Amino acid sequence: MNNSLSPAQSSAHEPKDYAPNGLGGPPIHYPNYPPAPAPQEIRILAPPVQFRRFGNAAALGLITFGICTVQQSMMTAGMSVGYGHGTRAMTAQSIAVAGVAQFAAGLWQIANGDTFEGAAFTSFGASWFAKGLAQVPGIGVLEYQATETPELARKQNGIVGLAWGIWVGILLAGNVKSHIANIILFGTLNLQIDFECAGTWTGDKRITKAGAWFGFFCGLSAMYNAAAILLNEENFWFNLPVGNWYNPQIIDDEEECAV
Repeated sequence: MNNSLSPAQSSAHEPKDYAPNGLGGPPIHYPNYPPAPAPQEIRILAPPVQFRRFGNAAALGLITFGICTVQQSMMTAGMSVGYGHGTRAMTAQSIAVAGVAQFAAGLWQIANGDTFEGAAFTSFGASWFAKGLAQVPGIGVLEYQATETPELARKQNGIVGLAWGIWVGILLAGNVKSHIANIILFGTLNLQIDFECAGTWTGDKRITKAGAWFGFFCGLSAMYNAAAILLNEENFWFNLPVGNWYNPQIIDDEEECAV
């Protein structure tokens, strides 16, 4: 019987010389060391989480908030439908548009690393969702409020408005170094909630209507901010001005140039 090996088999079983740790030192002799395995193909089905990129969801959060705020404010102020009428028509949009869509935009902004916009969109999205859900018959909110006196229900809604007024004041303070369009948005939103809270608490319809007018301009400013994000020189003739009045980086560069 011929026990001789072929040249390929004999070369595979020949002793190999390996440099220690691949550093180029004197080789170490390892007799009958098995050959290195062949490289295998590695397939990446999806990029790792830290390398995934999301689009800017601020435009979605702003436009959903702005559309529903304009409609709600027009109905509250009595434009064409009379004071307080037509608000039930906002139920579906409060749940789906200003509620779910705005809440999802906030979650995307948190994933993008924008804590401020994430907190603003998710909180207001949850508020709109709760507001719309409260108008659905059978949930129990309407039936519960029907058993309360108007004065008690009015004061309860005033307390809710007061709490949200504090939160919007915090958001406004966090925007003092932002652009002017954003400051107008949160400034009018703060006035809307404060006036509607005062009108609800006191029962004065004139104060509530004044707050609704502030809300109308707040919704328009939110829609403008969304347009400023979507319309730029890549897909439009020019960038919409937002009034960047505070930019410390530009000031530092000008000071360095002066030196």
